[in-house]
Amino acid sequence: MQQGTAVGIVVRPSSEVAEALAKRTLDVIKELGARPLVEVESARSYPEVFKGIETFNIERDPPSKVIVIGGDGTLLRAAIRAGTHDVVFLAVRAGKRGFMLDVDETTLSSRLKDFISDSYELVLHQRVKASLNGEELPCAVNDVVLFTSEGSMVRLDVYQVEGGNRERIMGIDGDGLILSTTTGSTAYSLNAGGPIVDPRLDVIVLTPLNPVQLFLRPVVMSRNSVIKVLMRRDSGPAYLVLDGQIKYNVRSGDEVEVYPCEVPLKVARFKWWSNYYERLFARLLSYW
Repeated sequence: MQQGTAVGIVVRPSSEVAEALAKRTLDVIKELGARPLVEVESARSYPEVFKGIETFNIERDPPSKVIVIGGDGTLLRAAIRAGTHDVVFLAVRAGKRGFMLDVDETTLSSRLKDFISDSYELVLHQRVKASLNGEELPCAVNDVVLFTSEGSMVRLDVYQVEGGNRERIMGIDGDGLILSTTTGSTAYSLNAGGPIVDPRLDVIVLTPLNPVQLFLRPVVMSRNSVIKVLMRRDSGPAYLVLDGQIKYNVRSGDEVEVYPCEVPLKVARFKWWSNYYERLFARLLSYW
């Protein structure tokens, strides 16, 4: 183990469980001889816990190792804010849910030691990037969603673009469209009737949201495809939402493109693929 290794901490705000885990995490990092850093927003949320601890800005200067304590949303937000910086995350679950966070309080100390000493399996979660009218947006781990913002019907034309060719995939009159990664196939897309896709595949899932065209079904395509979505002139306004964390206003005539993000989300895992589907379905059942 390299002494003085810088390890960042990001904590879900306003959570007693997350706060308690943050205290334990801080103690263990110090015991292992590593150097703890806390993200500036987390430092503001828990000033007593992180008093005297050096801060970092995850958008500008994240350390190469970052511990996220919270739920899936906490990890997704940290990933969006970290952008394309080369960061490996350790995902610590603060609560019963949060499928993407596989370290819990019972294994926290041992997993922290493994993380700092590089004794883990590095799992790459492939991401997608969106652009709005040519302006690049952050990479998304789960999904890019176009969703009606005022309850009026969204009218979309969806194309696959390869080279100079553009092929129409579908036209949608409804609430919108989910463009999901394999990681996100078990999130919003699944709720909307999309398939569960093995996350080791490199594909993207297009799931229409409540379309008037009853024949429309989800379509699975290569993630290397460029998907262009045109808001038709007679479309109502919509939100473009990245991982449920950031949203942009979209109007008729706007163009959205979705294509591969060049940098995957890197997460330190421990027996991640062991009993993967058993854990997945147990997590889904927990919502009953």
